[in-house]
Amino acid sequence: MTESSVMLFDGKCVFCNGAVNFALEREQQPMLRFAALQSEAGQTLLQYYGLPTQKFSTFVIIHDGKAYTRFEAAVQLGYLIGGKWARLAKATDFLVPNLIGNSVYSLLWPLRKVFGAQEQCLLPSPQLRARLLLGGDRFAVE
Repeated sequence: MTESSVMLFDGKCVFCNGAVNFALEREQQPMLRFAALQSEAGQTLLQYYGLPTQKFSTFVIIHDGKAYTRFEAAVQLGYLIGGKWARLAKATDFLVPNLIGNSVYSLLWPLRKVFGAQEQCLLPSPQLRARLLLGGDRFAVE
């Protein structure tokens, strides 16, 4: 597993937790580690990459020492999942300019609240728990 492949997600967002499960179920090879944006590990990584640590407006993919947000994060997630999702990511990356993709992403991000939110982060499944970054974990940020 590549330590530099991390998905930071809103741990209180039902939709975001669904996205984590989507990635876990479809990954061709287990490449991703996960951390809630609100967790100690998530906050450390957000600070390291100069991203907001409050009022989240995106999930984040960290891969090979670079942080991707919004549309670019969604495309990178497709690449990391692999298979048909990588092919879809490649086509999307080629056909949709980042400016347009980020604009659409910004319009859709608030809609995630339609799925609800939790007061606390949801309890992870055993599959996710094994790949979840916690505060004391060592993880690559370079």
